[in-house]
Amino acid sequence: MGIITVDKCDHLFWLGRYTERVHTTLKYFFKSTDMMIDSDPGFYDEFCRKIGIANVYGTKENFMRAYPFDENDPNSIISNLNKAYDNAIVMRDYIGTETMAYIQLAIDDIHNAERGNAEIPDLMLSIDHILAFWGCVNDIIDNEQIRNIIKLGKGIERLDLYLSLGLPENDIKKEYKRMKQFLVKSKMRYDESIIYTIDSMLSENELNYLNIKNLLRNLIAK
Repeated sequence: MGIITVDKCDHLFWLGRYTERVHTTLKYFFKSTDMMIDSDPGFYDEFCRKIGIANVYGTKENFMRAYPFDENDPNSIISNLNKAYDNAIVMRDYIGTETMAYIQLAIDDIHNAERGNAEIPDLMLSIDHILAFWGCVNDIIDNEQIRNIIKLGKGIERLDLYLSLGLPENDIKKEYKRMKQFLVKSKMRYDESIIYTIDSMLSENELNYLNIKNLLRNLIAK
């Protein structure tokens, strides 16, 4: 196995980010769908606002169809899975074919759901395969740095989304603590002053979610 170059680190990092983006946003999509069906047909507008994407859907029906399945929508579930796969295939020799195969299975789940009746249980299969992907990352990849770079991407993406969705402060602090562990072990270059600043902010009585999110987006050195 060759040296983990800057480009390879970037592929691994974004592999972690895109898989986590699908995992968290798909779970939020399920909750939002329940809300739209039961009480608030326009809740998709809040969905878009919270996760920071443009509301280009127009109606509840268009959103529920396009957001999971539209490959021409750069923010859709299938588009983010495709981006994860693009990074995985470049790093196949580093992560293993079996690990990569679970992302392909998650993509297949989305396509199968689209060809069927687009039922929520069919879409949920993709979450199972993403979880299997994470299991392979832990079980199959021998190189600790590779594992930790992927997990760092996952951790930063999860924190970003949790902050966007306004999850409780305890959840934010727990995920931040986990992310910091992977940050050190990944050996990636990062801005230490940002960590010091966020550490200080987390000791305050009320967290400024927006400021923390903006800081995280500049954490990893370009």
